[in-house]
Amino acid sequence: MKKAAHINAIFSYDDNVDIFLDDALAFYTALFNPPGNTHVTIPIATQSAVQGRLTTATSSQSAVATRTRGMAATRNIDVQAVITDVQNFVAQVQTAVNNAPNALTAIKIVLDCGLFTRKITSKTKPPYNVEADKTTAGEFDIIFKAAARGVHACYETQESTDGINFVTVKTSPDSRYVYVHGKPAGTKLWFRGRVILSDKKGGAQAWMSTTAGYIFVP
Repeated sequence: MKKAAHINAIFSYDDNVDIFLDDALAFYTALFNPPGNTHVTIPIATQSAVQGRLTTATSSQSAVATRTRGMAATRNIDVQAVITDVQNFVAQVQTAVNNAPNALTAIKIVLDCGLFTRKITSKTKPPYNVEADKTTAGEFDIIFKAAARGVHACYETQESTDGINFVTVKTSPDSRYVYVHGKPAGTKLWFRGRVILSDKKGGAQAWMSTTAGYIFVP
């Protein structure tokens, strides 16, 4: 059976330390919870250790931001430890991808684990994302990459308060729409979305996670 080794699992490293640490947290969240952890098994002890190093790096970065003397060098060491952890996990995901029976399964593994199949740049739009509306409190903007022109599709979004149990909150024929969430500030929410095509075009597609992992209601 032909393997799908040509599919790459990519973590997009940002030069901004705060963004990198947020991205690492989103990666861990996707990797340690379903459906990510159905593809790659990370021992609980390892999860705790890497999350501890991430917390340490985040604290060091906060100290640097307040100009605490001598913290820049410590921050750099702590961030490098997180980089090493991320690289190790990406390698494990890549192994699962290489063992996938076909390209579609390989791509699903990459996305389920919170990674990308190509480098994300400022000009690259993610296939699915959820953002707090910049003008109206209590609303999220849901943004899908639209289906090809002429292809009829619906766009379904589900949310979860634990990252495991999801419920559908909105389905729309529009690839961009607003979801009024009604949640109090500080609520942690996970989102996933999928494109639903006609049966002739392939029906419901694989679930996609947001680039931010989970989102706190502002």
